Amino acid sequence: MKTIIFVTAISIFAAFPLMSNAETHNVSVIDNAFNPNDIVIQPGDTVIWTHRKREDDCPYGCPAPVLHNVMADDQSFSSGPPSENWTFEQSFDQPGEILYHCGAHSSAGKDINVFMNGRITVQEETEAAFAINRGISDAWYNPDTNGQGFLIMVFPGIKLIFLAWFTFDTERPPEDVSAIMGAPGQRWLTAQGFYDGDTANLTIFLTEGGVFDSAQPAASTDQAGYGTMTLEFVDCSEGLVHYEIPSLGLSGDIPIQRIVTDNLPLCLALGSQ
Repeated sequence: MKTIIFVTAISIFAAFPLMSNAETHNVSVIDNAFNPNDIVIQPGDTVIWTHRKREDDCPYGCPAPVLHNVMADDQSFSSGPPSENWTFEQSFDQPGEILYHCGAHSSAGKDINVFMNGRITVQEETEAAFAINRGISDAWYNPDTNGQGFLIMVFPGIKLIFLAWFTFDTERPPEDVSAIMGAPGQRWLTAQGFYDGDTANLTIFLTEGGVFDSAQPAASTDQAGYGTMTLEFVDCSEGLVHYEIPSLGLSGDIPIQRIVTDNLPLCLALGSQ
C-alpha cells in the first residue's frame, strides 16, 4: 500500500511544471501616459511596454499618428524613435531606481504624476530563505523525548518527503499487557508529501493488521490519511514538526535536530549553491 501512495504522489507532482522565479511586468503606453507608471520589481524581472493606437489618445480626432516611445532618463535604454504600435522589453538585474519618459511628450526628471514619465524600483535582493535539499535526509529527534524520533528521506527530483515516525501510544498500556516482540506501547506512523522552500506539507498514514516478516495477514493503510503534518526547517540543523490527528484530538509542535551530523556537510554544500 505504501508503494501505491508513493506512485500517486509522483503522478500529482508531475502535473505541475517547474516555474522560474523571474517575473514579467506589463506597462501600457496609451492615453499619453504609462499605465502603471510606478512599479516595484525584483532583480532579474523584465518590464514590457506596449503601445497600441487607440482613439482615446485623441478624442477629438487624430490628424496625425500619435507617436510614443520609452527611454531611460539616463539613456541606458530606449525603444527607438517615437512611433506607434510597438512592443519593447527590458530586463533589470541591479537594485536601484530607474526613471524613464516618453521622448515625444516629456523629458527626463519630470514629475511622474503630472507628465508622461515613469519609475521602476528594483528592490535589493534579500537573503534567500533556507530551502530543503537531500542533505536533510537523516534521523531526527527531540532530546526532550529521547527514544522517539523521525527518519526523514528527501526525494529532490520530485520535491517529495517520506517520513517514518517512531513513537509510543498516547497512554501506557496496563502492566499486565505484553507483546510477543517489542514493547506493547510502541507505535510507528509514516507520512509523505511535497515540499517547497523550507516547508513540507505531509499526510500522516497508519499501517496496521500485519505480522512480523509475513505476507499474511496483509497489512492495510487508509489512503485517506490519519492526520496531517507540517515540517519547517530553519537551517540544516534545526526544524519544527507540527502534527494534527483529528480523530484522537491530538495536535502539537516538536522541535527536532539531527541525531548525528554525517549528512550536515552535504546539506550545507547544497544550500550554498
